[in-house]
Amino acid sequence: MRRMVIILAWLLCVGVLTFAVIRFSGLLDSMLLAGEPADIVFGPDMELPGVANYFVICPQDDCPKTHRRAASPDFKAAADVVAAALQDTASGYDLKLITGDVLSLEFRFLARTPLMRFPDWVDVKVMPNGQGGSHIFAYSRSVYGNDDFGVNEKRLKSWLATVALRLSDGA
Repeated sequence: MRRMVIILAWLLCVGVLTFAVIRFSGLLDSMLLAGEPADIVFGPDMELPGVANYFVICPQDDCPKTHRRAASPDFKAAADVVAAALQDTASGYDLKLITGDVLSLEFRFLARTPLMRFPDWVDVKVMPNGQGGSHIFAYSRSVYGNDDFGVNEKRLKSWLATVALRLSDGA
């Protein structure tokens, strides 16, 4: 019995050390490829996955029919100011800018989960609301798995709260 416990403990240590080397060396990022996401057409008819691994934030009148969504805040700032705040705060949420810029008012970010480094795509479009302010359309989805355990929703909501706080402090 004691011999079996020693063997199991040794196997556990080897497993933990192997995981640590793979995880912290950056190998997981190259092993768990993000692939190239499809182009996104924001709007009520946008194509959404059939599994619960995404979340959408959108203007109230422009949302797709899904329960995995929230209404976009109405920012009092111009679209380029909101876009700049989004880009400035993205790194705080481990979002790596892949394409887009403040001038185009559109971004595509790659995010990775903290422990296992699973990739998630985040697309954002900032739109003027016609009253001097703006709102956003954001779509965050997991590359792997059928459920995101609320990670995409939490990421988008906390990121937008940070942007709203930054814009209100700067006003």
